[in-house]
Amino acid sequence: MVPIPIAIVSFVVGLTALHVGLHHHQHGVVNVTQAGLAAFLVINLMINLWEFALHKEAAKVRREWEETQLPYKGREAVRAREYFGSSIRLSKLFSPRAWTGVWSSYALYDPGYADKRSYGWNIDVGNAWSTALPSMLFAWGMTYELMSARLLGALGIAIFWQMFYGTAVYFFQFFNNKNHVGHSAASVALIVASTNGLWFVVPLWALWLCVRLIETNSYAMFR
Repeated sequence: MVPIPIAIVSFVVGLTALHVGLHHHQHGVVNVTQAGLAAFLVINLMINLWEFALHKEAAKVRREWEETQLPYKGREAVRAREYFGSSIRLSKLFSPRAWTGVWSSYALYDPGYADKRSYGWNIDVGNAWSTALPSMLFAWGMTYELMSARLLGALGIAIFWQMFYGTAVYFFQFFNNKNHVGHSAASVALIVASTNGLWFVVPLWALWLCVRLIETNSYAMFR
């Protein structure tokens, strides 16, 4: 059995170290900008895998949400803590069914994640299908120059604007639909704002970097 926190940290640290190590092998430097963007894109890839699970196992997510709604009413954060404090069999680490608890726990704050008709469900599933491959291409492109810097910048504009815009609209609909009502400000900040906020802040930084890539048509910022 592998504790979920260990699985998550191992995935993020392991793949980020791979990116940074190969970048150092290729260029002889550890570049903070490349490392920071690589780490963010690795985290995004992990979320993409969870979003594929949300798509494939939507019925299981809804069933778990229905089963936990009443028992955890008023203590929704406990459900999240219990799930992320649990363990998964090593053989099931890449099974979509093993990760449905991510979404059924979150659905206690935003029921849309138990409803395939909601904005939240569709923006996250859509994010997985539309950004997984382009994001990996961008991540490896920083090291291996798979295209001109200007073209990589244009690709990045498309990727990171989608992330920022989707997150901004998600925050609007979350509060507009009053999903925060009945939850403490601290739990909303921890479960909702901090988890989604990364896709609000980092893409703004990345968009600025992509504009610089287009203006200079140079990979110097990653060297």
